[in-house]
Amino acid sequence: MTDAAVVGRLLDEYHERWVAPSRIRVLTGSEHQARVTYLVTLPAGAAHVLRAFRADEPVPVHGRSAADQTVADWLTGRACTLAMLADAAYPAPRPVRTRTGELIGVAGPWLSWATTFAPGGPIEPTLAQLRHVGTALGHLHAVAMLPGGDRIGDGPPGLASLHPAIAVPASLARLDGVKAALPDSWRAMDAQFRAALSDVAAAAAAVPETIVHGDVWARNAVQSSPSGVTLVDWETGGRGLAVIDLGTALLECHLDAALPDGEPSRWLITPSADRIAALADGYAAVRTLSAAELDLLPAAVAFSAAVVGSVHFDLALAGHVAGPAMAARLARLRNRLAVAAEVAALARARLSG
Repeated sequence: MTDAAVVGRLLDEYHERWVAPSRIRVLTGSEHQARVTYLVTLPAGAAHVLRAFRADEPVPVHGRSAADQTVADWLTGRACTLAMLADAAYPAPRPVRTRTGELIGVAGPWLSWATTFAPGGPIEPTLAQLRHVGTALGHLHAVAMLPGGDRIGDGPPGLASLHPAIAVPASLARLDGVKAALPDSWRAMDAQFRAALSDVAAAAAAVPETIVHGDVWARNAVQSSPSGVTLVDWETGGRGLAVIDLGTALLECHLDAALPDGEPSRWLITPSADRIAALADGYAAVRTLSAAELDLLPAAVAFSAAVVGSVHFDLALAGHVAGPAMAARLARLRNRLAVAAEVAALARARLSG
């Protein structure tokens, strides 16, 4: 099936098949892969982001748990998360329903998830923009949830990709699966991964669970107003621990949106007190961390590296993926682990005061 045929069938789910081909742009993937994302500009000028996933493929690795989960279940959790944020009037992309009112469309082997396109300019980010990002994240974590994450209507938000309930067992399973093949030079990283996973798992019940984004950094936010930003790309979002979401953002706030993929050294982090202070001050202006969250902050900052590291270890040792790209990934992981404690200490000084 051609790309035009795929997008035509998908758009028919939304009463939009009449959209001219010139108004449809592929953002990522293709019909020959397990997923494809389109930007669809409507005649009135508004735009939708249409993501399509093959129902017979595994859940994307960033959302995969040790338990069985279908792509339909995973997509429904993402869509319900955005539906809840819409109910709470939180500024984020809004779900676009199918012609029958569903959050997820079905077109043959393809499942679709459509959202509005969040307009706005890219962020660099400047220190002022980082403060806006912190404020947006603080407001997100302040969104109230019913006990257990239940809600009336479309259903509960799905678990975020970094929720300990799915991320810890899945990561440990990957690490255990390659333990026998672990090179001596990787054992220190393995131990650090396991320590972060263990610390978060032990403290998870004592820290607040809320709605999280899961991957806050410059490329996943737009300058939606002179004094605010909107977080976009919610595939990793859902129910999760606020302190882990904040910890990830405190690391990733050091990355600029225009970083070149072909220069791995530019992706390494040197902690910046100014950048950390800007994001932390924006966050603290709207939400105060609990004592348990402050204590967990070092592990929370390192947690995303532990989860991603388990994936890369599995690819390298079980999948036999090697070469410059894998070497760059491992260098990035070592860097994140090396700076996590300093980043957490700089952030705690702002967040606790």
